[in-house]
Amino acid sequence: MTSVPESHVPAEWDVADPVVSPQDTPILNDVNKFKLVLLSLNTARGTTLTHGEGTLRITWDETARIAKAAENAGLDAILSIAHWKNWAQSHPQYDRMWDAITFAAGLAAITERIQFFSTVHIPLFHPVMVAKMAATVDHIAAGRLALNVVAGWNQTEFSMFGLKEAEHDKRYEYAAEWMDFLLRILDSDEPFDFHGRFLSGEQVVSQPKPLQRPRPVIMSAGSSPAGIAFATKYADVNFGIYPGFEEIPELVTKARSTAAEAGNPGLKFCGHGYIVCGDTEADAKKQFKYLIEDKLDRLSTRTFIEMSMGKMHSVDVVAQEHMFQRTAAGNWGLPLVGTAEQVFEGIKTMADGGMDGMAVSFPDYDEGIARYDETIRPLLIEAGLRKF
Repeated sequence: MTSVPESHVPAEWDVADPVVSPQDTPILNDVNKFKLVLLSLNTARGTTLTHGEGTLRITWDETARIAKAAENAGLDAILSIAHWKNWAQSHPQYDRMWDAITFAAGLAAITERIQFFSTVHIPLFHPVMVAKMAATVDHIAAGRLALNVVAGWNQTEFSMFGLKEAEHDKRYEYAAEWMDFLLRILDSDEPFDFHGRFLSGEQVVSQPKPLQRPRPVIMSAGSSPAGIAFATKYADVNFGIYPGFEEIPELVTKARSTAAEAGNPGLKFCGHGYIVCGDTEADAKKQFKYLIEDKLDRLSTRTFIEMSMGKMHSVDVVAQEHMFQRTAAGNWGLPLVGTAEQVFEGIKTMADGGMDGMAVSFPDYDEGIARYDETIRPLLIEAGLRKF
């Protein structure tokens, strides 16, 4: 069969896709001053390493229900992490994880406004594959996809793929080349060859492009000097781990200065907080004790700490006396435990310290989102931190 000359291709084959500006997406627009992103909806137990009741079980009915509740409560985005199995081999239930990219595709089809951050482990995916997957999900989501690109550090998970551990800063050298390759794919309409130190491809082309042009929103989740340098070059949003509330102003100011010097003054900086909210402070502390003392999964917590220390440099900022609790309760997030008013004050402290937003998690996502919607959200709106 002979090919049809280009000049004879029917005009109806010319498809004009709609174009979405990343600046108009929930995470980058000016609607809500302080952004809220639901973290780890795709992983068993979310961020809380406990045997207690109410944590995520990972069924699609549960996932869809909570995602819709998050959208109805006005949250800006859902951030799925790239996680392949529990930190310790204990119970098969704890190994239940949704894939981060196909997870976003499924939820995009049943929601209308909320944005989706899909975490991509750079060592596990070739840029050509990610370009195609990102375009597919962004079309399903009508321009609501964001990519959280991470260099990776968990060797026990990477061993399942037959990959060897790389030194911390080397991972970011690989990540920089990977991003250069991906961005060229998203920008180019003509086939091209790519030959770098780590990656190569010939006659590379990818159509359609994502609806967001020139590219979807990019997030990076590093707090180390190499991680911040990577974020300032490639990202729109940086999520970091912070030692405590008091250190936020100094660290954010320093990070903003670094970003401005690198030519990325608009980079948004966000933290992470886990919320345990009760009718009274005593009630919230009782819930917290039940999860993190009475029903604590000590094996998973110890294993997680042993695996991450020295491998994930951003974790090193957490003081040793707080390490066990913050690891078990919320992937090293800042504790927001108390009444709605006390949780609000903690969030306001983060905003006053210069943060643009936070990833948020709950021990019980159903109950947590409902309580946020009813009691915390009105306080944030009244303070001008949220419009809805």
